[in-house]
Amino acid sequence: MFTLFENKERNLRDQRELQNLQLRYGHDLLDILQARANDDELDYRNRTHWRRLLKLARRSF
Repeated sequence: MFTLFENKERNLRDQRELQNLQLRYGHDLLDILQARANDDELDYRNRTHWRRLLKLARRSF
């Protein structure tokens, strides 16, 4: 039951973060997210975070 609330909360946080990134990077956002999602210097957890944001951005924009 808690995972439902966590997922909803995570989705809201991701949406807010994506809006902030859109304001900061504008049209370059997808390229920046793609670069971070494929950055081998980041650990798996961070790459997964950026991939999730990239997927959300592709659906949103």
